[in-house]
Amino acid sequence: MAVGMAMAEAHLAATYNRDEYQVIDHYTYALCGDGDLMEGVSQEAASMAGHMKLDKLIVLYDSNDISLDGPTSKAFTENVGARFEAYGWQHILVEDGNDLEAISKAIDEAKAESDKPTLIEIKTVIGYGAPNQGTSAVHGAPIGAEGISAAKAIYGWEYPEFTVPEEVAARFKETMIDEGQKAEAAWNETFRAYEAAYPELAAQFKQAFAGELPADWDAALPSYEVGSSQASRVSSKEMIQALSKAVPSLWGGSADLSGSNNTMVAAEKDFEPGQYEGRNIWFGVREFAMAAAMNGIQLHGGTRIYGGTFFVFVDYLRPAVRLSAIQHAPVIYVLTHDSVAVGEDG
Repeated sequence: MAVGMAMAEAHLAATYNRDEYQVIDHYTYALCGDGDLMEGVSQEAASMAGHMKLDKLIVLYDSNDISLDGPTSKAFTENVGARFEAYGWQHILVEDGNDLEAISKAIDEAKAESDKPTLIEIKTVIGYGAPNQGTSAVHGAPIGAEGISAAKAIYGWEYPEFTVPEEVAARFKETMIDEGQKAEAAWNETFRAYEAAYPELAAQFKQAFAGELPADWDAALPSYEVGSSQASRVSSKEMIQALSKAVPSLWGGSADLSGSNNTMVAAEKDFEPGQYEGRNIWFGVREFAMAAAMNGIQLHGGTRIYGGTFFVFVDYLRPAVRLSAIQHAPVIYVLTHDSVAVGEDG
């Protein structure tokens, strides 16, 4: 989903930004652990992000070498940094997860990279300060009153329960609330100037982020007679071409089946490095990552996303389809070839 959010940022920035007005300009951060990087979808998504050169995607990897059952060495001994470098990512190692300055420096280094996403691997001790730190015993089980007291002593934490120290509250207000309000006010001022300079683009921007459709969006959609013998995927192709022309916020692609799904739009360019304004996405043979990324794109806002594959391949992407449903994310699935036996025409 973070890859999808980074895709949305890149696409919207290329679509709306002008030299003097950077109305879309942000980073996407993700937090992950050892177990997450064992999952297949992380490999699909990381491969896709590296290929797309999503340089404003930064993943913070909590590398503590422990999973629920015990040491990750029982099942996971690969060189994660080398793997991500092979995908086309920058890999930065922070050797001490308690060194906040080193983490901050790594994030600055990641932001300075303009040609690839970044994985910041941060070596940590799970349950740091607890009696069973560094073991799976603190992975999912409560550490108890004695464990809490021991950890507090190591941290030097002497405040009562449910206490936020005044200096912490003050710092939060200054760095999060006050600075956030200043940043929002500055963006609003920029957007007002942008709206005056580019009224049509600004109107399209506001409409897209409001989730609204253009006026008369359905005026030129194709219609069909009852009993027509045209294959439904061909009708779908014609509908996608017409919708793409009428709805500039609509974009999408296919998991390497566009020739069968008929999802590519002939009048549009491909979404790729140096051409992020393109609206045809080549997801590759990555059905699960495609569906997960579509959720991220839709939750980001500003566009409507669709993706195609064979209906019989839905099992590859089912967890992401479930998340589309429970998050009420209105992504569009174009599913063709609904049969046990997939023939040429589905």
